[in-house]
Amino acid sequence: MVVLLIAVGVISSSLFLGARSTEELYDYFKPFFQTLLLIQSEYYGKDNIDDEKLLEESIKGLLKGLDDPFAWYFSAREAEENRIDTESEYGGLGIVVEYDQEHEAIRVVAPMVGSPAQRAGLKSGDLITTIDSVPVSDIGYWEAVRRLRGQPGTSVTIQVVREGIEEPLEFTVVREKIELKTVKFDTFESPEGRIGYIRITNFSLPTPGELRDAYNQLLETGIKGLVLDLRDNPGGLLDVAIEVASYFVDEGVIVKVKDSRGFVDVYRSYGNDFPNLPMVLVVNNGSASASEIVTGALMDNHVATVVGTKTYGKAAVQRVYPLSNGGELWLPIAHYLTPSGKDIHLKGIKPEITVEATNVHEVFTSELTISKVEVQWDEDPFLKKALEVLTEKIKALEKAD
Repeated sequence: MVVLLIAVGVISSSLFLGARSTEELYDYFKPFFQTLLLIQSEYYGKDNIDDEKLLEESIKGLLKGLDDPFAWYFSAREAEENRIDTESEYGGLGIVVEYDQEHEAIRVVAPMVGSPAQRAGLKSGDLITTIDSVPVSDIGYWEAVRRLRGQPGTSVTIQVVREGIEEPLEFTVVREKIELKTVKFDTFESPEGRIGYIRITNFSLPTPGELRDAYNQLLETGIKGLVLDLRDNPGGLLDVAIEVASYFVDEGVIVKVKDSRGFVDVYRSYGNDFPNLPMVLVVNNGSASASEIVTGALMDNHVATVVGTKTYGKAAVQRVYPLSNGGELWLPIAHYLTPSGKDIHLKGIKPEITVEATNVHEVFTSELTISKVEVQWDEDPFLKKALEVLTEKIKALEKAD
C-alpha cells in the first residue's frame, strides 16, 4: 500500500504539471499495481517480503526507466551521508574507514589530523571488531558507522585488532564535532616570486568561507599568482559554485540555467574585493558539476587559463525532493550553460592547455580536517604545467607594466 500511495502521489504531481491525464497515467501504470497486488496476495514467500526493499527497488526501477544517469534515489541512510557531504561536519571520531570483508570488521584507512581518533592512538590498518561490546560482524558496515558517530561529548568504546599485537586493544573515545575542510592551500617559491595554491575538494556550505580565509592568508604572504585546483572535485551546491566563481570574476555572467520549459535564468557575479592576479585553473575528468560551473565562468570571462584534461560533463541541475520514507529523490530539472551559452552536458569542458598524464594526484585522507597542506609540486605533471603557464603569465604582466 505504501508503494501504491507513493505511486499515486507521483502521478498526481505529474498531472499538476500537465504531463498526462489521470486516466492515461493510471492505465499505463496499471500493470505495476496489478503486479504489486499479486505479490501481496499470491506470492509463495509473501510472509517474508521486505516491504522497504520492495519500495526502494520500485523507485530505483522507475528512475532507471528515464535512462538519465543523473536521476537518483537515495535511501534514508544514504540521505544522511549526503547531509554530511553538504554540511561538511558530523559528530564522531574523525576516521576514514572501509569494510574489511575478510575479517568482518571496520578497517581504519586513516585517522584525521587533530581528531579524537588520532589523539586516542588509532592507526591506519587497525581493525575495529566491536563497538560498545557489539560485534561489527553482527551489525554490518552501515550500522557500525552509525554507532561510531553520535553527539559530540558522548563516548564510544571500541575493540581493535592491530597487526603485530596479539591481544585486542580497547579504546574509549569521546566524540567531537568533525569539520571536514573543503579548501586546501599551499605556496611555491618560483623564480618569478611566490605562487599561491588552492585546492577545492567539493562545493559544500562552508566552502566560500574557507576559500576567503585561505585566499586572504595567501595574499598576506605576497603571492604573485594563483593556481586553483579542481581535479577530482565531483561538485556540490549551485549557489556555492556561483559564490566561489564570484571571488575571481569581478563582474559578468557566472552561469545560465535553462529549465525544462526553456526558460533561462542568468546568474551574475556578486563581485569581490580580491586583487586580479594571474591565474591558472587545473581540471581533469573527475571535475564535475559545480567544478565545471566555476571552470566555465573563469574561462569565458578570461580570468584564468585552464590546464589539464577534459572535465566530466555533468550540467544537470538536480533538485532534491525528500520522500516520506526518509529517502531522497534527486531529479534533474534543468541544465546549466556556460556564460557563452554552451551546454557541456555529457561533453565536458576542454582545457586550453592539455596535460598528457595518466597518474592522478593523491589526496591524503588524513588531511580531510586541515586546510594548510604540503603539495608535492615536482611529482605532479599537472601542477608542473600549471606553474610553467603561470610564470609566463606573471612575466608578461610585469613586462607590460
